[in-house]
Amino acid sequence: MILDIKRKKKEKRIQLLGGLIGICVAVVSLFYFFHAEKAEAEKRMVEIVNYVKVQCSTYTHYNESSESKSLLRAIESARQMSTNIKMETENGGQLREDFLKENLQTLWVDGIIVLDKEGKTDCEYSMDESLTNEITEYLQKDIIMDFAGYEERSYSERFAREDGSYIDIAACARKDAPGIIAIYYYTSPEFTGNYTLTIQGLLNGYSVQKDGTISVADKGIVVASNGESLLGQNTADNEVVQAMKKHTDSQHIYHLKNEGTGCYGIMLKQRDYYIYAYLPDTEVFHNLPLSVAGVIFLYFLMFSIFWFWTYRTNQAHQKQEQEKDEKYKSELLIAAKKAEAANEAKTEFLQRISHDIRTPINGICGLVNMADHCADDTEKQTEYRTKVKEASNLLLELVNEILDMSKLESGEVVLEEIPFNLSSISREVFIVIEQMAAEQNIRIMWEKKEITHRDLIGSPGYVKRVMMNILSNAVKYNRENGQIYISCMEIPSEQPEMMTMEAITQGTAEHIMHHVMINFILNGEMRFMQFDFTREREDSKEPKVPLKERGL
Repeated sequence: MILDIKRKKKEKRIQLLGGLIGICVAVVSLFYFFHAEKAEAEKRMVEIVNYVKVQCSTYTHYNESSESKSLLRAIESARQMSTNIKMETENGGQLREDFLKENLQTLWVDGIIVLDKEGKTDCEYSMDESLTNEITEYLQKDIIMDFAGYEERSYSERFAREDGSYIDIAACARKDAPGIIAIYYYTSPEFTGNYTLTIQGLLNGYSVQKDGTISVADKGIVVASNGESLLGQNTADNEVVQAMKKHTDSQHIYHLKNEGTGCYGIMLKQRDYYIYAYLPDTEVFHNLPLSVAGVIFLYFLMFSIFWFWTYRTNQAHQKQEQEKDEKYKSELLIAAKKAEAANEAKTEFLQRISHDIRTPINGICGLVNMADHCADDTEKQTEYRTKVKEASNLLLELVNEILDMSKLESGEVVLEEIPFNLSSISREVFIVIEQMAAEQNIRIMWEKKEITHRDLIGSPGYVKRVMMNILSNAVKYNRENGQIYISCMEIPSEQPEMMTMEAITQGTAEHIMHHVMINFILNGEMRFMQFDFTREREDSKEPKVPLKERGL
């Protein structure tokens, strides 16, 4: 019971410790994956804005180079046209549309306009007449008209139109008369969109959900963004952009608020543009719950394996303890049974030996009383003393046997293996029995039959006790003035070198009869003795009671 309580307390402590460790693991893994995913998002966003920065610079350089080449070609065409007009007039020709049309096709331009020094049109020809007035009005600028008196100077510019198209224009001084000659190239919106590198085209390849919102602003206006709703907006009206302007570090992201929703943003300045990028918290930490859940699951899996191992170990230990307890209880039970058996054997032995002791004591007492009646008879006194001495020796043997504690504990009679004479021990027993019988006037009749082997090897003390018990019972259960018939004979055994002694005692009182058979080995060693006592009462209604004693 105490062990179960301790085991349950230990299991509760392990469970509590496992839960606390699980909480610590969850917190540590949350902290770790939070910073890991933030660092990963920061790395990705820094790479994105730096790539956009590089591409913006590349696109700007490319477009500027393309524009410069187009404007240089326009200037060369304008100067060539001025030379051609001069040569035409010197050769007697006149400035007319056919001449301009012919040169327009030769120079691969879209329009030629010839103005006098006042800015009025002398002659013009264009592939698209709708552009003529717009370009003529554009040429009225003072900065352009100032080139009229300087042949070495030229002017070129590209201006964009509202529909997305643009016009490259170049002007130089006329060589045939005061004024200017202007030519222009027209680029349609379709061509501009398809063949001009734009930042918007670059940003269209980024996903708002995965890569975040990316915006490129020029002069406070969003000129490109992968979020179409931001195009054309003023950055002053965007709270995220204004928050990012407070953090000019282009290598780290910062946590911001976008319409109440958390996000991480970064700002980078390019030569001509400001690049802004921000990503919602949900996208930055979209793998965080799964990672933490995976770590917690792995921990609880390992803890479950450990718990199962501990449970099996405890079960095995508990089984061992239970087996030890059962073994200990079994040993206690066996010890208790042995103790009980020893006590019972001791009690039985004392009860049995008490009867054996009384017989020689009674004989001694009777001999002493008889010696008192014959105090003057020296011969009788000598005979009685001799008999008392022999009875005392028998009593001493019995007392020595009682004092042997090993016999008391085991309850077994240890048979000696010493030489003895059957006639001698019979005489010692008869001395005591005859005295007991004389006190009750019981006559003993001894039938002496032929006994060939009288010198044997065995336990004479035990043989004496057997004979004493038989004969004392014959006297005890006899009547006064009765008689006892004793017969002893040797019976040949079926086994070689073995003999059997048969003794019969019969009393007149209640027809009591005892029958004893003793087996001996003739080579001098007694191996086994069996005593079969039977008491019969003719007038009793009780059945016959067999009594057996065995000894090795």
